[in-house]
Amino acid sequence: MKRLTTFFLSVSTALTAVPASANGLDWLAGHWCGQSGKTFSEETWMAPRGGLLVGMHRDTREGKATGFEFMRIAQRDGRWVLSAQPGGGAVTAFAADLVEEGRAVFASPTHDFPKRVIYSRVDADTLRARIDDGRDDGQAMEWTWRRDCVAPPSS
Repeated sequence: MKRLTTFFLSVSTALTAVPASANGLDWLAGHWCGQSGKTFSEETWMAPRGGLLVGMHRDTREGKATGFEFMRIAQRDGRWVLSAQPGGGAVTAFAADLVEEGRAVFASPTHDFPKRVIYSRVDADTLRARIDDGRDDGQAMEWTWRRDCVAPPSS
């Protein structure tokens, strides 16, 4: 199964959302990265400003890019919506079901996979990302990243 950049495949709109607050996602901002096997992943989020966070993701393996994704979390009608564009392709939208300090859950119940995207801060320097089929005990993929890590020379 490919990295985080390949799972956002089609355009869809979630039906439910949680109201956005001005600072509800400040904790997501930063440069996050980590290694799984030979794949080095980086995800960077700009701090919320003007009702918008802008993010990007990149995977490299053995010195070659293996995937990328453009992302944004924007206030739409007073609610946070995560829009992901893997490889510069079609956009998939996930509306916020939950936004609280250190945790955000975005969902698109009609999307095939994933149906949920979950970000959570473990501590000041650790971010966890999860995609799943909408169930806590169902099909899922997870990543744990550290703040401002450095890529190994072969990445």
